[in-house]
Amino acid sequence: MGDRVVVLGAARRARYALRRLVRAAGDRWPMYRIDSVGRAAEWGRLQALHGGWLIEWAHDRPAWAEFLVDREGFTDRFPFFLGDMRPQGFLGRGIARGAAETLRLPGDPRQWGDDDTMVYLQAMGNDMPGDLVVGEGPLRAILSAQWEQPEDDLVFDEPACQRRYPELAVRAMAGESTGSSAGGEQPKFLAALREAGGAVRRVLVKFSPPTENETGRRWADLLVAEAQALWLLAEHSLAMAGVRVIDAGGRRFLEVTRHDRVGAHGRRGVVSLEALHAALAPGAAYNWPAAAVALESAALIDRPAREQIQKLHAFGELIGNTDMHHGNFSFWCDDCRPFRPAPAYDMLPMAWAPVRFGELVAADQPLAPRPPLPEEIAAWSEAAGWAVEYWRRVGNDDRVSPDFARRAQAAGEHVARMRAHFAP
Repeated sequence: MGDRVVVLGAARRARYALRRLVRAAGDRWPMYRIDSVGRAAEWGRLQALHGGWLIEWAHDRPAWAEFLVDREGFTDRFPFFLGDMRPQGFLGRGIARGAAETLRLPGDPRQWGDDDTMVYLQAMGNDMPGDLVVGEGPLRAILSAQWEQPEDDLVFDEPACQRRYPELAVRAMAGESTGSSAGGEQPKFLAALREAGGAVRRVLVKFSPPTENETGRRWADLLVAEAQALWLLAEHSLAMAGVRVIDAGGRRFLEVTRHDRVGAHGRRGVVSLEALHAALAPGAAYNWPAAAVALESAALIDRPAREQIQKLHAFGELIGNTDMHHGNFSFWCDDCRPFRPAPAYDMLPMAWAPVRFGELVAADQPLAPRPPLPEEIAAWSEAAGWAVEYWRRVGNDDRVSPDFARRAQAAGEHVARMRAHFAP
């Protein structure tokens, strides 16, 4: 059977595994890491085995490797650092539809298995979230783009946003791919802006429906509310600075600098709470704080990280963010442990988002955050102070509708009363 047989360990520890082909994608792949200036270096090699995966590190094992693989590098789970590379959310569905027929994959990426992901990464894996690239083909595509610098209509001068953003919104709604897969259900696209000095800044841009209708106006209000949340959290070093709100072409756009990209070609590694917890921390976790406690117990994050997650979750509840699933929080992913929280994102009062078919009826209820438990008081109280200031800013922002401003004022008064009542 030749080199299809892999020996794991030696002497009494010897085990034998059989490599398996992942359709036409092969059975082994180099893994590369792109650094902050765009240079690539081999990070390891991945092999598909019957019953699992084998990872061989090119240099020192990451500090978290013992949680993923055994002494020989074997794991029976798909590597967590590749889990977020599956197409996700609004952009991901468009990408998956385009790849489905060509690569013979399910049209819905939520139905993809691990092998489907590997087939996709070999064919289209050159612009994934984070800093990892799997396979020589995707890396060559990245290096060619850096060297040849082909014309890309997603790269344009910053003043062109007023004209280009409405065009890209129409293309995104038509299902055309406008960048790599980024999670989240809100309609969005990716772009790269050339600033006045020539530097390139890569951004994620959410957009509202046309604001001439009620649903579009509500989403326009929510995008301002999200900007205010990110501005406030950036003041506490918890989110990326430089968020912009732009009105153009009858829509509202929220522009956020990507925290997993550096300049024109650089990248930074990230991993979602969903991927990290599911792979490395045992047990179910119904919310961010519960997952953070499990990760801290497993020595994967430290106490300051757990406390930061608790504060962000409390803040999210106090501003009506009903969409804090595990994919909406991320950590920096490098070779170090403990994992450190990445900047916050997708923080807005989703309780007031239009429901299915654009109806606003279910979103018209006043906010009623849950009271804190005794063990949550310290983190909750600090977050409540942020939330009171947040609602004041939203209510005073002349870009939101009068109705939304009144809602914000009432929410702020409610949170202020709660804060006074539950003060430690």
